[in-house]
Parts: sequence; C-alpha cells; structure tokens
Amino acid sequence: NNRPGSVGKPIDGVTIRVENYETGETCQTGEIGKILVKGPNVMKGYFDDFEQTSLSIRHGFYDTGDMGYLDAEGYLWHVGRLKRFLKIGGEMVSLIKVEDVLERLLPPDVECCIVEVPDAVKGAKIVAAITQAQDEKILLKKMAEHLPAIAMPYRFVVIPEMPKSGSGKIDFRAITEKVRDIIQAR
Repeated sequence: NNRPGSVGKPIDGVTIRVENYETGETCQTGEIGKILVKGPNVMKGYFDDFEQTSLSIRHGFYDTGDMGYLDAEGYLWHVGRLKRFLKIGGEMVSLIKVEDVLERLLPPDVECCIVEVPDAVKGAKIVAAITQAQDEKILLKKMAEHLPAIAMPYRFVVIPEMPKSGSGKIDFRAITEKVRDIIQAR
C-alpha cells in the first residue's frame, strides 16, 4: 500500500471524501478538491466551541483544510493547503506551484513567497515577494514555460528579509500584509 509521493490509502474504518471547493459535490477520480475525513479516530468537535466545530465538521466529515485528489487505485495525493490556493477569474491557482516554479529560477541565495492581493475585477492578483531584485521580464518569460497565464505574478515586490515564524518557516500572513502595505503605498 505504498505509492511514493502519495499520502497512501485510508486506514481501515476511515473514509476519505474529496469535494469540489465551490459546489460541495464529490470530486471525480484525479480531480483536485478539499480533503474531508471520517472515522472513529477523527475528533467529534472542539471542546466548548460550537462555532468552530460547525465550521470544521459537516455530516460527520472533518474538513482538513487541505487540497488533494484520489487516484484510480484509491491513493490520496496532497497538493497543498486550501489557504495556499487562490481563485482568480473563476479558476483555482496553487500558490505553492507558482512558488515552486519561481524558486527553481532564482539564484540559491534569493528567497521567494507568492501571495495574493485583492483585485476589483478578478477577485485577486498574484504577487511575488523576493529578497533581491531580479530581471522580472526574464523571470516571467521563463515562468510562462511552466505556468498558465492566469498563474503568473502581475508584480514583484522586494522584501530584503522575509518574516519567519518561531520555527523558522516563512510567515505567509506577515508577508502578505507587508506586500499589501507596499502596494498601497505606491
């Protein structure tokens, strides 16, 4: 029951459901959606917090906050956190995928983080935060070889030092706030 790269198959007694982010319908095989789990090992709710419980558990299924898909053999594939997905012009875009493509094109000493900013027309736009200025035209041209137009950053913002959490990981929320402040100031 091992498939390199996948989470694996559900353990006995656990049901996995992948549902469409917008409609709540069960996704087809290979279709990316929200990962929900149900089973005797899944919590029944948050202690003394009805509101959080009702947001996290529906019809006995716990909403993991993760996105993924089930393949034809029943293996679960994780593709990222829901918070790291963005809806632009009706399409879901993985900020992690955009970040991975950009990261491969940057020099090793340059960090990046892909964030969203509000947009009146499309709902949101993608911004690339980087720690050193780069030739944006060249980066965009190379990124376009790997990403659809809708997933391309509309802007690059230089943040010399990326905010990090206590564990040393990039703090997406803090970076998003910094990027929004920089863009509003211009």
